[in-house]
Amino acid sequence: MAKKKAKKKAVKVAEAPGMPAAGIPAMPQAGMMPGQPAAAGGANPMMQMMQMMQMMMGGGVGPAVVDPSAMPFSGGKVAQDDDPGLDAEIIRPALLDTLLKTQEAVPFGSVLDLLCLTDDGSHSLGGVPKGCTIAFAGPPGKGKTRTALAGMAKVAAEGERVAFVVAEEGFHDGEESGRDDLCSRMVKVGMSATGLDESKFRKQVLDNIYVLESQYHKGQTWDDFVGKYRYLVEHEEISFVVIDSLNMLDPSRNRTADNLSSLKTYNHEQGITCICIGQIRDTGAPVGGEALQHTADVVFLMEEVSLGSKEIAEIWGGKYRDKIDVVRAVKSVTTPTFPHAVRVGRDEGTGVLVVHEAHPEMYATLPVG
Repeated sequence: MAKKKAKKKAVKVAEAPGMPAAGIPAMPQAGMMPGQPAAAGGANPMMQMMQMMQMMMGGGVGPAVVDPSAMPFSGGKVAQDDDPGLDAEIIRPALLDTLLKTQEAVPFGSVLDLLCLTDDGSHSLGGVPKGCTIAFAGPPGKGKTRTALAGMAKVAAEGERVAFVVAEEGFHDGEESGRDDLCSRMVKVGMSATGLDESKFRKQVLDNIYVLESQYHKGQTWDDFVGKYRYLVEHEEISFVVIDSLNMLDPSRNRTADNLSSLKTYNHEQGITCICIGQIRDTGAPVGGEALQHTADVVFLMEEVSLGSKEIAEIWGGKYRDKIDVVRAVKSVTTPTFPHAVRVGRDEGTGVLVVHEAHPEMYATLPVG
C-alpha cells in the first residue's frame, strides 16, 4: 500500500505546471526561449526581450518619438522677454507718440500734382504723395519720362538728394557719336523746368542727382540692382527716386509686381518717394496687371481714348473719332483721388504733361490746398 501511494504522489508532482512528466523532457512555454526561465506574472518573455533590444539600440531609455508637426513646439526654451529680436518684430500702437498724420506732397510741376487730393477731398494735394512708391504707366512717347525728369530736377533744386535709375538706354554717350543722349536731354528738360542756366543748374541741381545704370543687356539682374540701389540710397541718403523703367529691371516681365512689392517695403523703411515709370500692354493694362496696381501705393494710368460719339467729342473739346490722351488716378492708399480722367497736353517748353486747355469745365480739377 505504501508503494502505491508513493507512485500516485510522484505522478501528481510530475503533472504540476511547468514540470515535465516522468521520462518526457520539458517543452518551453509559448513565447519562451529554451533554457530561459518563465517570467513572473505570466508576462510574455519574447515581448520583454524585444523591448530590451529596442532600448539597447536607442542607447537606453529615451524620449518617445515626436510627431513632425509638433517639433517646432518641442525642445528648446522660449525666448526671454529681454531678447531684442523678439521686441523688434512687435509694435504696440498704443505706445506710439504720433498716431494721426496728414499726407504731405512733393511738388512735381505737372498734371500729377492734381490727381491726389487733401484729406477732405476739397483741394488738390499739390504734388505726388511723399514717402509713397508710385507706378506711372502709359503708352510710349507720351511724355512720361520728360515729366519725371522735370519733376526730379525741381526736387533736386530744393536741396533734396535724388536718384535716377536708368534701365532702358545708355545714359551718357562718351564716344561723341552725335546722339542727343539721355544725360543731355535730362539737363535740357531740367534747365527749362527750373529756369536755371547751365552753370547754376550744375551747381544747384546736378550736384544733388545720382544716376544708377541697371541695363539688363549688361548682365544686370534684379538682385544686382537691389544691391546697388541699397548702397546708393543708404550711402548718399537719397530721398527721391525715379526709375525708368520698372519693367526693364526684369526682362522676363514675370515678376514685376513681386519686385515692386519688395521695393516698396524697402522704400517705406527708408522714407523714399519713388516714381516707377511703367509700360502698358496692347489691352491698355499696365505690365504687371492687377497685381501691380494692388501693390503700388499710388497708380497713375495714362491712356489714349477715342471720342466715340459727337456728344462725347463736344464735351472733351475734340472731333468725332479723334483720339486724345487722358490720365487718371487709379488708386492712392494715403489720399482721396480726383474722380475723373484729366485730358492732358504737353508744355511747349519742357514737354511736361499739363492739363489740356480743352479739358471739360464740368470735370475741372480742384485748386491746390
